[in-house]
Amino acid sequence: MEKIVKGKVTKITNFGAFVAVEGGAGGMIHISEVSQSYVKDIKDYLTEGQEVECAVIAADENGRLSLSLKRLPQRSAARASNDPPEDYYSFSGKRDSSLEGMITRFKSISDDKIGDLRKGGDAKRGRSAKRTKH
Repeated sequence: MEKIVKGKVTKITNFGAFVAVEGGAGGMIHISEVSQSYVKDIKDYLTEGQEVECAVIAADENGRLSLSLKRLPQRSAARASNDPPEDYYSFSGKRDSSLEGMITRFKSISDDKIGDLRKGGDAKRGRSAKRTKH
């Protein structure tokens, strides 16, 4: 079980976020340790000055810590705002757990993601999300 520490994000780079941990130690959250899902831009998840709770996954001989957000137990309290809810991908629980119910939820989630990707692709190409007929 990893130790849990609190700290403040002091600097963000394209590969991770540096954190000043309570008690004077310093550490870094590598971009791969921010979320269970793929993180393209760490600034979508963390900001400088943000208070964070992290799991310590390693420490070097100089006392620098390797930190993780995704390895926190019960991540709901520290989950980044862009992460889906804990049960987002779950097909169990109080929902309709029939095959038809699971397929319907999966299709809905997939349609939402495809729509978001298409909107982002249009914006990158300089087109608006609404297309007009010629």
